Amino acid sequence: MKPNSAIQRLKDKTFILNLTIDQKDIQNEYQKTLLSFQKNFETKGFRKGKAPIEVVKDSISPEKMFEEVASHLISDEYSKAIKANDLKPIIQPQVKFKNEHPDLNQNWEIEITSCELPEIELDDKYKEEIKKINSDKEIKDENQKMDQIIKVLINKSKLTLPEILIESDLQSHLSGLVDQANQAGITVQQYLDNQKITLEKYKENLKKRITDEWTINLSINKIAKDNKIEVSEGEVKTVLTQNPSLSKNINMIYYLLTQQKVFEFLKK
Repeated sequence: MKPNSAIQRLKDKTFILNLTIDQKDIQNEYQKTLLSFQKNFETKGFRKGKAPIEVVKDSISPEKMFEEVASHLISDEYSKAIKANDLKPIIQPQVKFKNEHPDLNQNWEIEITSCELPEIELDDKYKEEIKKINSDKEIKDENQKMDQIIKVLINKSKLTLPEILIESDLQSHLSGLVDQANQAGITVQQYLDNQKITLEKYKENLKKRITDEWTINLSINKIAKDNKIEVSEGEVKTVLTQNPSLSKNINMIYYLLTQQKVFEFLKK
């Protein structure tokens, strides 16, 4: 199975893969999928897995079969392309058929879009501004000091986020909004009306928040790397001992501890 592929890399770390998957490979995957269905197929007159392949075939809708074949085949070829091009995607890819009416009896022309972690530039002048904040005797509240440090990091950073990344985060936040509204027994529109904001304005504010969050997070990662600020396994184990439920998200623990260390470093 050797699909032809081409890759386009954009400056913002978006990448676009164009795959051509041969009809022979599609048919091979179709046969494998059909046999997989047969192993678990049960119907009157036949024991499980013993029904003739034609009986199994007739029981599956063309739409279901296409979905199964495409899912397996595209996922496999995407993984191969990722490895071959040394890509490190951070979000689920968007898959688009370029065929007008794709089916199992033709070559597939597929466009897959995703992105890698974007790169951030941090103006060294941030150090001077943070020193001024730390030496300002009028700032006595730690939260106020932290807010000002965060603003400096945002203002002194240069970052272009991939549009696909913003949209991915936006959809995730909107799904969360729908869930929250449902739990509260109201519609999303009712929630927006209560907040006196339109959906478009809500999305606009959300995109700004997403951009700021990525800017802060990537700034923290860069400062940690530049200053060799690291988190040890022992520190992570200590957190897990106190909060075993966090074991499902070890990466989050590493990040939060790194964030804590970076802010302590910046406040010195």
